[in-house]
Amino acid sequence: MLIPAAGLRSTKADINVNNKVKITLGSKEVLGFNDYQGIGFLIDGTARFISEGADLDMMKEKFPFANRVLEITVTASKQLL
Repeated sequence: MLIPAAGLRSTKADINVNNKVKITLGSKEVLGFNDYQGIGFLIDGTARFISEGADLDMMKEKFPFANRVLEITVTASKQLL
């Protein structure tokens, strides 16, 4: 999972100490359990910031503000909604 990043200085400092992350995300555009509108996930993984290379170049095309990319390697995910 790649996330465009600008700023996030304290997050970068935290990841340098402990790269384990938990992220929740959701969308109301997708059906969830029992055909309810909306779905969410809890994602566990490890994170690192990328400040050069093809992934950053690709992300800057869509998000010109990005000066680095937060890469999350998913180790587990759970559907919440």
